[in-house]
Amino acid sequence: MIKARRNNSLYAIKALINKAEDVELFLAHKLEADILSRLNHPRIPGFIDAFTFKDVHYIIQEYIEGLPLSYHIHNGHRFDEGGVKPLLFQLLTILDYLHCPPQKENAVVHRDLRLSNILINSSKIYLLDFGLARYLNPARFPHVPDPAPGNAGSDNSTPNCLNYSAANRIPGTETYRLLRREILPGSDLFGVGVVGVDLFTNLIENPNLNEPWQKVLPLSEDFINFLEQLLSRNNGFKSAPEAMLYLELIQ
Repeated sequence: MIKARRNNSLYAIKALINKAEDVELFLAHKLEADILSRLNHPRIPGFIDAFTFKDVHYIIQEYIEGLPLSYHIHNGHRFDEGGVKPLLFQLLTILDYLHCPPQKENAVVHRDLRLSNILINSSKIYLLDFGLARYLNPARFPHVPDPAPGNAGSDNSTPNCLNYSAANRIPGTETYRLLRREILPGSDLFGVGVVGVDLFTNLIENPNLNEPWQKVLPLSEDFINFLEQLLSRNNGFKSAPEAMLYLELIQ
């Protein structure tokens, strides 16, 4: 992602090189542009334009000042429970809009919630990069295959020193990848749980620690239960509003 200035305005530009005339890459570009063009939310950078020029696909969006959460983690910021709760609440508010927009046919699952895709400016967060997003209604757009596994698991920009839950959900495993890639609201709720745990990375003194996060993080029992429900495949929250209500009750 780069930024450019024109007519005294700043824009964010995403460029995908497609020298091999990859049809799937072209479809992915078209799908991301189509999704962004239908979104209208103050915490999602506004869509400006999309086009292809000399084998490069471009998407232009509103430029938002700020830095990704991953930057703050890499620079040693230590988030505590009181600071993480409002960030997750904001993220859930954005997801509520994506999953249940005013026009139901435009409902979207982001499927790539990670610290590097969440920008923070002061105390406000913004959701970026809809490259893996899909419409909940499969008939809304031609099928676009996911990219090959590799970066489809955990956030490569975040040190992985925590076991998120049970052994079958350690980042990088097939189960974890599938949970992140399902075209269901639960995929994004799981992603919120991963983001929530990742934000406490710098509270861990031993990077080689192999203990479950529930045992090592200084969190309240209510907040641990909240994160566990986000990460649960079968017994978790059913929607973003349900998770938001629980979070409000434990503030």
